[in-house]
Amino acid sequence: MSIDIEQFHGVFFDESDEHLDDMEQLLISLDVDSPDPEELNSIFRAAHSIKGGSGIFGFNALMNLTHVMENLLDKARNQEISVTTNIVNLLLETLDAVSYTHLRAHETGRN
Repeated sequence: MSIDIEQFHGVFFDESDEHLDDMEQLLISLDVDSPDPEELNSIFRAAHSIKGGSGIFGFNALMNLTHVMENLLDKARNQEISVTTNIVNLLLETLDAVSYTHLRAHETGRN
């Protein structure tokens, strides 16, 4: 029995949009002087979810980009690096790239 994985694209795009919205709100409100570990975990998990889904669907560039985000967030949540305003701004810019460059391109078939 063969499963047409493309039937799940819509769910992936909807869930990814929700993850991106959550990540954006958490990053905007993140206290860089004393980041909340649970907020960092939530941001990490959202990136991890997008990475996993994009890998399942073969969206390799999207998977690789979110993997880099995930690695950076993992270092921040494990206190291997300090969260700075520059890092938050970089992550916010990356969210735009994930959303507008990658997700929308796959969703509209322009990938």
